[in-house]
Amino acid sequence: MFKEENEKIAQYNIKGESTVINKQNLNGLWDEIIMDASMLKEENEKITQYNIKEESMVINKQNHNRVREEQVLTLEEVSQYFYMPIIQAAKELNVGLTLLKKKCRELGIPRWPHRKMKSMQKLINNVQELGEKEGTAGDMMRSAIVKLEKEQKLMEMKPSEQMKEDTRRLRQACFKANYKKRKLVALLGNERLADC
Repeated sequence: MFKEENEKIAQYNIKGESTVINKQNLNGLWDEIIMDASMLKEENEKITQYNIKEESMVINKQNHNRVREEQVLTLEEVSQYFYMPIIQAAKELNVGLTLLKKKCRELGIPRWPHRKMKSMQKLINNVQELGEKEGTAGDMMRSAIVKLEKEQKLMEMKPSEQMKEDTRRLRQACFKANYKKRKLVALLGNERLADC
């Protein structure tokens, strides 16, 4: 009788009902559990290996994007783009804005000279217009234009170079002349409107 009691083991199911399982059925269940556990272990190892491969692929893709050839920019290449804003120049050179600024500093260009070059070109154009309108002192105007063009070439080669004092005074005189011309045109336009 004692033997029979050892062979029968009470097991409770989810509902709380008692079911009786004998020892032979229990051994069979135990074997199934061990086989299931070994299969789960193998599947977990496969999943882990797959995840490791995926992570290494992601890391390789990230590193691949970061690795790029550093473009060599020379002063001659960069100076061709001084007449356009730095953002547009970066697009034309096919480099990033930050990289272009970094290269400019390495080349000895502390600030992008677009506005300075634009101002110099506008000054040359203003002096040419004044020379054409007045007609007098043509040799003096031509020599001033040649001098301004030389200074412009110097600025292209050395962008950190400041404008000479004579050039600054000439630029200021052109600003004043243009201002007076605009003011006169505005006054004449107001008088014509008042007459109507």
